[in-house]
Amino acid sequence: MTDTTPSSSDARRVQAFLVVVMAAFALLDLALYRSVQRTSGPFGPAAGLALSLAADACLPFLVRFTRVVAMLVCAGSALAAVGDTLAPGSFTPLDPVTPTTVPLCTPAIVWFVVNRLPRREAVAYVAVLALAATRLWRPEWEIAYGGIVATVLPGALGVYARARRELLRSLRERAESTERERRLLAERAKAAERQRVAGEMHDIVTHHVTEIVLAAGALKVSAADHEVRAAAEHIRDAGSRTLTELRDLIGVLRRGHAHEPCQPARVTLDPSGLGVLVGSATSAGNPATLRVTGTPEAVTPAIARGAYRVVQEALTNARKHAPGAPVEVELAHDRDRLTVTVANAPPPAGSAASSAAVSVAAGSGLAASGSGLGLDGLRRRVSLLGGRFAAAPEADGGFRVSATLPVSVPTDDRLDTP
Repeated sequence: MTDTTPSSSDARRVQAFLVVVMAAFALLDLALYRSVQRTSGPFGPAAGLALSLAADACLPFLVRFTRVVAMLVCAGSALAAVGDTLAPGSFTPLDPVTPTTVPLCTPAIVWFVVNRLPRREAVAYVAVLALAATRLWRPEWEIAYGGIVATVLPGALGVYARARRELLRSLRERAESTERERRLLAERAKAAERQRVAGEMHDIVTHHVTEIVLAAGALKVSAADHEVRAAAEHIRDAGSRTLTELRDLIGVLRRGHAHEPCQPARVTLDPSGLGVLVGSATSAGNPATLRVTGTPEAVTPAIARGAYRVVQEALTNARKHAPGAPVEVELAHDRDRLTVTVANAPPPAGSAASSAAVSVAAGSGLAASGSGLGLDGLRRRVSLLGGRFAAAPEADGGFRVSATLPVSVPTDDRLDTP
């Protein structure tokens, strides 16, 4: 059975409408009774009016008790049919103004029964009402016509309205399902393209970098000059680090693939590297301090490099836009995340250090050299690593950059071998 139960707000509106309909039918029944519509059977002149008013009173309950109302109206209509058969005029006047032998509100009740109850049950109720209304055991054209108009016609219209509503719902659900499938296919195509690009990057770049590393190693062994061997060792180390970073980044690109990632290698973020950045910032005119809180946890290399890049870019921005301003760098370790915060105060106005720093920045073009893409690049990098990034000015005129990173980013074990 299709669920045709309206929402609570719709139910309240329908119930209010039914109260108005009940009042209208009740006034119509009273008007007919006052004029000519009186019964002459053993139950008195108001027997038909009482039956009609009882059916009218059931209208507001159609929303919540459709089945009960249908049973009561069927019972009342059957009672009227049997009474009029045994004693003509008991519930329907011998010379009625209207050709209907059921309450005038029956079409409204039939409409609700057809639209809210299971089809077979609704057909059974409508059949009972139609039989009581047409009274085929005593065929009269006007009575049969009135009974069909009061029961069968609204039932047929209700079936059509219900079928149309269910068809529209089915088409809407099918369209939504098609849209979901289209989005899923698009995501799969995007993931497949990302896998393809990641694989090509890995194959091409790894091949060439490996050649460089091998050539540097061979040069280190064969060269007689100490400086040449030192340069070759430097090239070999840089190539090895590049291969490691490449595996991490390709693993990030391939994250979400059906293949289960292996447990990535982890390193402890060395504060000495950040200390070098802090020392460089102090030498450049921005007094910088580094504070490490929490217990250092092992993180994947991609996370360590991400934290390093955040500090590097934030210190560079401080030198550009707030020369001479003190900078605080904080590295906060937690069990499952790493938070990096770089906050600089506003530049000290009028100080000699500030003026000198501004002159150096202006002479070197640092203040105007920013592309405006540094923070956006950091935001994309942190987001790619699964973290959160924030950069905003402080109320005192300073600026704060913060990045919260997970301690682990999965990498693909198929990338471990160049």
